[in-house]
Amino acid sequence: MIFLRETSTDKRIYNMKNRYTAALLAFFLGGLGAHKFYLGKWTGIFYLALCWTYVPSLIALVEGILYLVNEEKTFNEKYNKQAMTNTGCYQSTDDSSYHQGQVINQSANYVLCPKCGHANEKGSNFCEVCGQKL
Repeated sequence: MIFLRETSTDKRIYNMKNRYTAALLAFFLGGLGAHKFYLGKWTGIFYLALCWTYVPSLIALVEGILYLVNEEKTFNEKYNKQAMTNTGCYQSTDDSSYHQGQVINQSANYVLCPKCGHANEKGSNFCEVCGQKL
């Protein structure tokens, strides 16, 4: 059995919401409000209560398209603000610095991708998730 030690980086990645996952939930389970519950919005209750009218399904279809059309930065600012704030991405602290699109936390060994927000190893040249040059 393998036990993994949980670090602050793991928590940040776990708390990040993915726009593609939200879009898939909106397309397939949007009539039940699954995408809203995934994003931590309590308004999913209305979708669940009115699912028999098919109106939530139509609204979810439009929302799913909007999740895909909007930029990653816009999605992160709206739905991942708390997770990004906890890493120091939006606020400047003494132990982090901003250098050429990189947020480097000096107390941890990772670099945040400016495009998707993934925590990469400190010496990485490209993001492991999206391939963006760091």
